[in-house]
Amino acid sequence: MFEKNAIINLNKPTGMSSFYAVKKVARLLGVKKAGHMGTLDPYGTGVLLVGVNKGTKLFDEYLKKIKTYVAVFHFGYETDTLDSEGQIISQNEVSVSLEQVQSILGKFVGKQNQMPPQFSAKKVNGQKACDLARAGKEVELKPKEIEIFDLKVLRDFGNNNFQFEITCSSGTYIRSLCRDLAKELSTYGTMLSIIRTKCGVFSIENSCTLQDVENGNVSYLEV
Repeated sequence: MFEKNAIINLNKPTGMSSFYAVKKVARLLGVKKAGHMGTLDPYGTGVLLVGVNKGTKLFDEYLKKIKTYVAVFHFGYETDTLDSEGQIISQNEVSVSLEQVQSILGKFVGKQNQMPPQFSAKKVNGQKACDLARAGKEVELKPKEIEIFDLKVLRDFGNNNFQFEITCSSGTYIRSLCRDLAKELSTYGTMLSIIRTKCGVFSIENSCTLQDVENGNVSYLEV
């Protein structure tokens, strides 16, 4: 049994919800109190901070930390979920160059109002927007102020696929950023993949996998 009050730096695997990842960590460590500090999309990977025991009391503090992501965006079509899991709802024939992308990045650095995706964990009258959207119900979301501190292209894969690194405030939706970049380029956008590489002082280089947790090699900060 893991008796320390700690924040575990978990490298969440793809295909697993953040909620399930926390349950898995709690079961492997034999702890009764556990919770994550910032949701990652089920198919997203990377840093998921998991508070255990009294570490769960630091939820608000760590939820608001600056985060860094590496994501791949495709320009030319948009899905209802703004990621590769959804159904295509809009598309056009376009060829986007690296120069075009780089020319607009500066417009998205700084504070701004961002509209969350319809399919998101955002609460609407106590229910998740994604649950309402899946039920076919109209979801009325409001824009939220976020801040992007740094935004750059890491790689041009060709065929309108680009890899970005984004450092941003808590509450920023990377799928929404993809949508908004695409709009500025007069096209549509869909996020193909996402990795959270940093959250505050925690980085993916110092994270542990579920296999590590099972083997007792836990990467954590005692609090």
